[in-house]
Amino acid sequence: MAESLDTLVADADRATAADEVRLHYDSGRLTLDEFESRLAEVHTARTRGDLEHAFRQLPRTEPPASLRLRDRRWSSLALQYSLVNVVCILVWAFTGAQTHDFWPKWVLLGTLIMYLRRLGRRSVRRELPPRGGER
Repeated sequence: MAESLDTLVADADRATAADEVRLHYDSGRLTLDEFESRLAEVHTARTRGDLEHAFRQLPRTEPPASLRLRDRRWSSLALQYSLVNVVCILVWAFTGAQTHDFWPKWVLLGTLIMYLRRLGRRSVRRELPPRGGER
């Protein structure tokens, strides 16, 4: 979990958690007494840790790793691409720097293009369609 267990939760978080507890009850994992007590825990929860405690011994539904959102902050992207380029330059420096053919320039160029494309895609905001009566 990316957030701290001390993070305060909102009403929307409690509502989502209550729906998830209901699903566990509907699937037969909880008895009626357990369901009512856990639902009360969810509604009185103040922190993320309190919500987690309400789900003890129950499987959590998290999206598979491939469906999680990527970290697309510019600093993270810059770090990824600079790391690739530094490794390529070090390989070139230790293996063939005397040949005067600086082959990492192609890696630099390719990663720069990919970095700018991903950064540009991030900054483009899609406009919402106009409301029913507006044009």
